[in-house]
Amino acid sequence: MKIATCQFSDSYFPIMDGVGITAHSYAYWLNEKYGKSMLIAPKVKGYKDNVDYKVYRFKSVLLPGMNPYRVGLPLIDLDFKKKVKKIKFDLLHAHCPFISGQLAAKLAIKHNVPLVATFHTKYRDDFKKVLNNDLFVDFLLKLTLDFYNNADLVWVPNNATGLTLREYGYHGSYEVMENGTDMMIPEKSKLLKYKKKGLDMIEAGPDELVMLFVGQHRWEKNVRLIIDSLNMLKTSGESFRMVFVGEGYAAGEMMKLVRQYNIQDHVVFTGVITDRKELQNIYAASDLLVFPSVYDNSPLVLQEAAAFDVPSVVVSKSSSAEGISDGVNGFLVENNVESLTHKIRELINHPDAIKKAGEGARKSIYHPWESIVDKVHRRYVELIREHQPAVTHQWEDDEE
Repeated sequence: MKIATCQFSDSYFPIMDGVGITAHSYAYWLNEKYGKSMLIAPKVKGYKDNVDYKVYRFKSVLLPGMNPYRVGLPLIDLDFKKKVKKIKFDLLHAHCPFISGQLAAKLAIKHNVPLVATFHTKYRDDFKKVLNNDLFVDFLLKLTLDFYNNADLVWVPNNATGLTLREYGYHGSYEVMENGTDMMIPEKSKLLKYKKKGLDMIEAGPDELVMLFVGQHRWEKNVRLIIDSLNMLKTSGESFRMVFVGEGYAAGEMMKLVRQYNIQDHVVFTGVITDRKELQNIYAASDLLVFPSVYDNSPLVLQEAAAFDVPSVVVSKSSSAEGISDGVNGFLVENNVESLTHKIRELINHPDAIKKAGEGARKSIYHPWESIVDKVHRRYVELIREHQPAVTHQWEDDEE
């Protein structure tokens, strides 16, 4: 069944976070296989979209204290409003409850079409980061829950995220719709080529243990734990290289802490990498993905790493740890520097354990976006038919 759908996200390229990549992957594969799909997101000055589906941008400004995230201004963007007014939809999907999500909710009512809303993020933590007022945090959380209560269908990426939504006070129904990855499992003949390119990029030797963190450089991601652990490893003389890929408000302070510990010879900050081919080289050159975040719900980077037989080190009982068995398809640590340091030292001395867990990760964690979006489309069609006997729309190309 061909349907006209639209993804809404407050984070999108050039911001490379899980929510934006998820919205992009939905739009790309739905447009590729199942009809016309588009995406609506904030405009970023100087950035030009280069994707195979329609993208409509509304004016935005930087969110104070949360660089590179932005606050959208669609209500005052007359050109954007004019373009969107021409489009007819069969279903809308909001990947956040804020500016773009509220826009999706209004358009869903206007067009009498169903609204799907995915709960991706621990929003309470975000509110507390920006606001120093518990009453205001609670008020914003109530507005967030009102948004999900008014959606026709609520999705979460894993069971742990559903529990977080319940803890926030949501009492409605929800379904688990897993995340995927666009990283393809490389042929063995190509893997060595990718690895060599990656080692050259990070200037690492073939005998060094290469550890990787990919994500927003925010203290909420527990990146201080990584750096503190690196300091302990340095004092005992282990040979390693740590690579941080990404950007964020804490990047400067992270670099300062690395210099303070005098471990800059072991650490590489690449900045954000938007070229997926370059990123695949970094994954291919890595031995471990170190991702101790207790903030993330279902991080895509675990699957990206798994495509290259790279196992992840995550905090036990965190949302990120769902589906991870220690030593089988990843590694579990406690949320403290001693536990993380001990685990890394142990793995330096037992490289076969890394290899075994990497193979397990590829077999059990890796799921390509194309197969996930097949499930998404089936559920979309069911929801459209439940909402209203389907008369689908295919919009005509409009002027840019």
